Amino acid sequence: MRKVILILLLISVILLLSTCAKRKEGQCKLSRRQVDISESTIYYACQNQSKLSEKPAQFKDLPEKASNRVNYFLAKIADREIPLIIDRGSKSKLYLDTDADGCLSDEKSFTPKTIKKRLFGPVDYHRFGPVSVKFEQAAEKFAQQIYVFTRDSYMRRLILGPAVYRKGKILLDNNIYEVTVIDGNFDGKYDKLFSPPVERIYQPGCDSFAIDLNRNGKLDFNYYHHSELMPLSRMVKVGNSYYSINVAESGESIELNKIRPDLGTLDLGNANVKLKLWSDTAQQYIFNFKNSVQIPAGRYQAFFVELSLIDSEKNTCNFTSYTNTGTLGNFEISKNQTTSFKIGPPFKIMTTAQQNRNTVSIGCTLLGQAGEQYRPNFKKNGMQVSPAVLRIIDEHDNVVYSGRFKYG
Repeated sequence: MRKVILILLLISVILLLSTCAKRKEGQCKLSRRQVDISESTIYYACQNQSKLSEKPAQFKDLPEKASNRVNYFLAKIADREIPLIIDRGSKSKLYLDTDADGCLSDEKSFTPKTIKKRLFGPVDYHRFGPVSVKFEQAAEKFAQQIYVFTRDSYMRRLILGPAVYRKGKILLDNNIYEVTVIDGNFDGKYDKLFSPPVERIYQPGCDSFAIDLNRNGKLDFNYYHHSELMPLSRMVKVGNSYYSINVAESGESIELNKIRPDLGTLDLGNANVKLKLWSDTAQQYIFNFKNSVQIPAGRYQAFFVELSLIDSEKNTCNFTSYTNTGTLGNFEISKNQTTSFKIGPPFKIMTTAQQNRNTVSIGCTLLGQAGEQYRPNFKKNGMQVSPAVLRIIDEHDNVVYSGRFKYG
């Protein structure tokens, strides 16, 4: 029995070595894959659309049999606003201006299919498509297939996503990694790099790149912490090495070459932080950051900061800042230069108030030295502290209301 196991193990090793020998280091073909919209691969490529209050000027006409229950949208495809409607007549139908001429009278209608997978919450949603878009602009041709889906029964809010992406396996330093590229701006090309700053982390407006760094056969995704899915940039960090990313415009192949990038220094003083940075150069997730770190030269945007402080009684307090990271939201790292920030305390307390009819909602945020906004629900020794106390005092110093903030 032991002999059989050894033979099988030997055969497996030979097959693995044979597979690696056939692959070229840092090069691979990318095959076309149909999107399963329950997978996180397309998260950064999804486009959120809300019903417009009136018919936009881009609409030259409507389908001949359109009802009077039409929801208007402008889909952003290849950086161009394209007319789209949902006709909520006896049966819901989607019309998209696939040739970008402003006319919907010559377009095919699409009816929805109910999807049982629960990607965006516990409610089933409806999917239209795939819809093929093909047009020319400034002598440049664009072609792509997209899905349109919604979980809103009134079809007032839509999500657009690519119907296909490209995937393959690449050999780097004797290890095989799955890599994926996604067309995030729906132009049928895989060449649009991330350009900071952007307003929304979930909609960076560029193409995406993914690599299975831990080689566990699945894509580990997180908006604010370490993630194997990222906006497409010039490089990717694998282990302690950097590789340049070169994707064929068609998405049919990819090449990753090991390089030594020009480095600069990010100095945050004595701050002990975890930091997630997006860049036109390379995504960075830095933990146990103390004093300074060297990273490739480029422009960066911090989407997550977790600041760890120790008080006079040796308690560890952790404060988190999401997206609103002040001057860390747009900064430059230059070759052989140091970029410095002072973050964290002394904090300023920033309050907000919003009125909705007879209800006033009051919130508070802790403002750090670099303008980074920390949530008041910090953790002390790993446990969330009780919400802060609120007192409202009138002009005579009388307490007219007292209570605690609520998280969430």
